Amino acid sequence: MRRAGRRSLRFPRPSVAAAVLVLMSLLQAVPARAAKMFSLSLDDVANGRAEVVDLSHDLRDGMPLYPGGIPFTLEPLTQIADGYYMNSFVSGEHTGTHVDAPAHFGKGLPAVDEIPPTRLVSQGILIDVQSKVGSNSDYILTLVDLLAWEKANGRIPPRTLVILNTGWHQRWENPDRYLNKDEAGALHFPGFSAEAARLLLKERDVNGIGIDTASVDPGKSVTFDVHKVMLQGGRYQVENLDNLNLLPVRGFSVIVAPMKISRGSGAPARVLAIVPR
Repeated sequence: MRRAGRRSLRFPRPSVAAAVLVLMSLLQAVPARAAKMFSLSLDDVANGRAEVVDLSHDLRDGMPLYPGGIPFTLEPLTQIADGYYMNSFVSGEHTGTHVDAPAHFGKGLPAVDEIPPTRLVSQGILIDVQSKVGSNSDYILTLVDLLAWEKANGRIPPRTLVILNTGWHQRWENPDRYLNKDEAGALHFPGFSAEAARLLLKERDVNGIGIDTASVDPGKSVTFDVHKVMLQGGRYQVENLDNLNLLPVRGFSVIVAPMKISRGSGAPARVLAIVPR
């Protein structure tokens, strides 16, 4: 049954096998150069030189949800006693670990099914700001901070996914702490600044940005300037990431596999990192 104001998705719950099939379809679509890079990473995994880290939260009832979002619900259809086990589910496009497509903030811009597969397989960059967030829930990654990170760690190359580790993923099991609302209902959590996002878009040509909070914009933002910079610039972003403490500063690969919803403004996603041991 379609619920008013909701996008109802009626599919069996995704399995690991389904995620593998999605990743295989991505690999078939990328050019030889990117495929070669990725196959080497898989070889490293097979030979114990690298491991796969899941950067996604489980989709389940009771997850933190950005105000106005559609909660995830799972409804059983059959049990093993019926011959096989199967469920249906209802979810918003921007529920759980998910991708925001350019169409989310611009008419006529690419929907989630139109994001080029080559942009979904990236080298990863991790900017760890946990020490700054500890004393300031409203911390914003400024342009100065970004340039200081590059001075210490090297210039960010093109076609990367730049991930901000705020430590907020460790609050996921407590939705109230994760959204961190004040008495007036305003949210308080860290994010990117529009100036930093603009540099990443225009001067570093990144594939996208990611974060372990409910929004790439800081929680207190009401203008969503980072969304406008990145999405109207034709890039995507990933929100509500997990396990970021398991990533190095650089030298890892990231596979972003959103559900391919036709004309979708975004979609829940499985996000995997291939990390050297």
